[in-house]
Amino acid sequence: MNRLVLAKVLTSPLRQGGKQWTPKLVRFNSTVATESASKPVKKMVTYMHPTAPLSSFNTALTSQLRTRGGPKRVLENVLKIVNEIKRQNLRLDLDSYNAVLIAYSRAKENRSVMRTFDEMKQDNVEPTLDTYNIILESLVGFADVQSQTRIKNEMKEKKIPFTSHTYYHILHCLCKADELEYALDTLEEMKKSGVQPNLRSYAVMIGGCLRLSDPTTAFDLLKEAESSGLAVESQPRVYMDVMRVGAINDNLDIVNYCWDKAVGTYSLRPDEGTCLNVLRVAAKMGETKLATDVIRQLSNSGYPYKEHYFTPLMEAFTVKNDLKNAFNVLDIMRVSGIPPSMRATLPIRKHLDRDVEAIDQAYYLLEEMKKEEKTVDISAFNVVVGACADAKDIERTIATYREAGNLGVVPNVDTYNAVLEACIQTRMKDMGIVVVDEMKKAGINPDLETYNKMISLACTQRNYEDAFTYLEEMKSYDIVPPESCYAKLANKLAYEKDPRFHMVLEEMETFGYKVTPRIRRMWNTESTY
Repeated sequence: MNRLVLAKVLTSPLRQGGKQWTPKLVRFNSTVATESASKPVKKMVTYMHPTAPLSSFNTALTSQLRTRGGPKRVLENVLKIVNEIKRQNLRLDLDSYNAVLIAYSRAKENRSVMRTFDEMKQDNVEPTLDTYNIILESLVGFADVQSQTRIKNEMKEKKIPFTSHTYYHILHCLCKADELEYALDTLEEMKKSGVQPNLRSYAVMIGGCLRLSDPTTAFDLLKEAESSGLAVESQPRVYMDVMRVGAINDNLDIVNYCWDKAVGTYSLRPDEGTCLNVLRVAAKMGETKLATDVIRQLSNSGYPYKEHYFTPLMEAFTVKNDLKNAFNVLDIMRVSGIPPSMRATLPIRKHLDRDVEAIDQAYYLLEEMKKEEKTVDISAFNVVVGACADAKDIERTIATYREAGNLGVVPNVDTYNAVLEACIQTRMKDMGIVVVDEMKKAGINPDLETYNKMISLACTQRNYEDAFTYLEEMKSYDIVPPESCYAKLANKLAYEKDPRFHMVLEEMETFGYKVTPRIRRMWNTESTY
C-alpha cells in the first residue's frame, strides 16, 4: 500500500457516508508466496463488504502484511492502524484480529498472540479455522505444547475440522519440543480422521527423529511417505535427514538405501560431516564400495583429499580380511598426493594386533605384490615392522627391517622409529644404538619421535646417562623436548632416587609444562621401573 495513502488513514478519520478510496476485497492464500514476503503468507480471508466502516482499515492492514520490511516494523504499522480503529470507536472484526495475529506471529511475540486471541473472544468475535491455524503456527517457534493443546481441545469442542495444515503445525510444534511419541500418536489420529498427511508433515517428523537419534522410526516414516504416493522426490533432502540419523546409529541398511537415493538418484551433495559419518559406518561394517563412493563424492563436491578420508576405506578392507587391498589404499593415497603417515596405517596395525601368524601373512602379501611388479608403499612396509614391534618380537622386527631392499622400499624415519619401538619393548639398547647409527649413515635426520624413543630406551637401562645426552642434543637443534620426554625421565630419576629429579621438574616448568602433583609424588612413591 502506498505510504501516502496509509498516512492518510492514520491521520484522517473515515467518513461514514463517503469514500476516501475504494478498497477491494482482499484474499490471502497461505500456499502462494507474495512478491513482498520471503515465506508464504498465512491464510486469511476477509469477509467484510467493501462499503463497511472497517473495510478501508482492513485493506490497510492486509496491505501492511504484504509490504517489504522487517516483522517488527510491520507489526508497528499494524498496531498504528489498530489504534486508529479504536480511536474512531470502531470494533475490530474477524479480519482485523486475524491480521493482528499474523503480525504478532511473524514478529515472534507469542504472548501477544495468545493475549490477542483472548481479547478476540472477549469481543465476541468467533475464531475460524484460519484463526486457529495462525495461532498454531505461531506456537511452533516456541515449542509451546501446552498452549497448543489448549487450542487443539478448543477446536474439538467447537467441532472445527482439522486440515492437513492444522495437523502439520501441531506435529511441527511437538517435534520441536522433542515430543516424538506424542507426535506419532497425533499422526495416527490424523490418518484415522481421514486427513492424509502431507510430505511436510512427514519431513518434520523425520527431523524430530534426527534430533532424538531414532533411525528406525525415521526410516519407517520415509517408507510410509513413499508408499502413500507422496512426491518424496520433490523434497529429496528427506533422504539426507534419514541417512544422517542412520549413520549416527550405525544402521548400514538405512545408510545404503538413503545414500543411493540422495546421492545416486537425486544428485544431492552431502556436507563433509555427513560424509565422514557415512565413512565411519562403511569402515565399521566392511562396506568398501560405499566407502569408495563417499570418497569419490567428497572429491566431486570440491573437498581436497585428506588422510582421514582414506583411513576408513583401509579399515573396511581389514574388516573383510582383505589386507592386500588395504595395502593398495596406501599406494592410492600417495598417488593422490597424500603421503600416508603411521597414524593412517593404524587400522592395519590394529588388525594384525600382535598376531605373529597374521604378521607373517602380511609380510608374504608384500612379497607377492613385489612379484606382481606392484609398488610396495613404504607405509605398508613400516606397518608390518611396527606390528612386529607391537608383538615384542625383536628378531622378527630386525629380520623384516633387513628385507627392505628386497621389497624395493627405502627405509624412512618411520621405519627406524618402528624398530626403535621394538628395542624399547625388549630393552635392547645396543640394537637401538645400531639402528640410530644406520639411520644417520642413510642420511636420515632423527625427528622428535626418534629422540623421544631413544630417551625412553635409555631409561630402560641401569645406566641411563645417555638420556641426558639425547635431551641436550635435542635442545642443541633448537627443539623443545616434548613433555613426555621429561615425564619419562622424571619417572626413572624418581625410581633411582636421583636428585636430578628436581632439576628436571624445574626445566619442565621453564618450558611451560605443568608439573602435576602426581609427578611430584613420584619422588616419594614406587616408580613403574
